[in-house]
Amino acid sequence: MQTLIILGAGQFGRSFVSLINRNHYQLLAFGDNNSSLWNTDISTALGPVPVISIEQAASLQPDLMLIAVSDKGRSEALMQQAQSTGYHNQFMLLRELYQTLDIRSATLHRMAERITSQHIEGSIAELGVYKGDIAWQLNTLFPDRELLLFDTFEGFDEKDVSIEKAYDYSRAEAKNFSDTSVEYVQSRLPFPDRVTFRQGYFPQTTEGLSDRPYALISLDTDLYEPILTGLEYFYPRLSKGGMILLHDYNNAQFRGCKEAVCHYEQQHEPLLLIPLSDLHGTAVIIKP
Repeated sequence: MQTLIILGAGQFGRSFVSLINRNHYQLLAFGDNNSSLWNTDISTALGPVPVISIEQAASLQPDLMLIAVSDKGRSEALMQQAQSTGYHNQFMLLRELYQTLDIRSATLHRMAERITSQHIEGSIAELGVYKGDIAWQLNTLFPDRELLLFDTFEGFDEKDVSIEKAYDYSRAEAKNFSDTSVEYVQSRLPFPDRVTFRQGYFPQTTEGLSDRPYALISLDTDLYEPILTGLEYFYPRLSKGGMILLHDYNNAQFRGCKEAVCHYEQQHEPLLLIPLSDLHGTAVIIKP
């Protein structure tokens, strides 16, 4: 069995733990430059894992160091830091795997196959569109169905961010993810005639919509309030067998997402929720 240390104890590093082949690798530790994390343990799918400095990580000479950050510059800096402190074994860059393999999109395709094969009725929708990375896939997978896209297209709203700060759910700031537009997303869609944009603050943007059923929802708003209102609006309207692809459910950077799910279940009913082992903590909710 080979030994492994993950450099970077953030969301990507922690999420990668569940993907480790436990028959081939033994995870020794996280290496990180954040000294406040040193000599602490992080709870993971493999149990508690200690956090140590990069220098300590290099001194252990693991068979493999996985650099668990997505930014190219930071990846290269961590590699150089480990090498400069004496590490001379193999590196793996998570950013390269992240650019090549996409668990969330692969799951979305399987969900679409199931919905189509089972003739589950309803429209398709996404709340939290940003630049359309999921929207164009939904449009491709369901070319004959109506696709409704809900977003401010102006980034996070101050009202939602104030809740995040009040409960320490995230470090979100107003206007984060504002570098997009309806026109840009529309240019990416293969079947734009099947798509309706509902720009503005949700759920006000549902006004005037008929009470239609939905077969599949992508819910990717990151923050507590829009996740909760999204569940309250869409889940009762899901067809039997319909599904919600929920982004950030197990994302430590957006803790409000899981809180919103918990509060929905407390106020309404337990959800049939299946967590995925992707790097953003996605989950699938199925309407039984």
